[in-house]
Amino acid sequence: MNPQTLAELIADIDAEDPVEMGEFSIDEHDARTLMASHFCELDRRLARHGLATEERLEMMAAIAAHTMVENLVLHMRRLRDGEDGIDAFREWMGRHGMH
Repeated sequence: MNPQTLAELIADIDAEDPVEMGEFSIDEHDARTLMASHFCELDRRLARHGLATEERLEMMAAIAAHTMVENLVLHMRRLRDGEDGIDAFREWMGRHGMH
């Protein structure tokens, strides 16, 4: 796993499910590069601590699932606060396989 390959995979996902960066000062490319580098560094640390490939994969899946929970909560807050309509929330859930 290397940051460039991971960033390219993230870009492929973004093509199907783009992230709206809005008014933030970081662009999509820089955000992908930052997160890809972070995940690769995390993988290296886990390997140094003796975790096998499957164990590292499980840890990465747990991190991704945790991030999805955070994302769900953020969308629910936006819905509650009237920032997005229910249709936008349902669309987001559908994109992530939740109906």
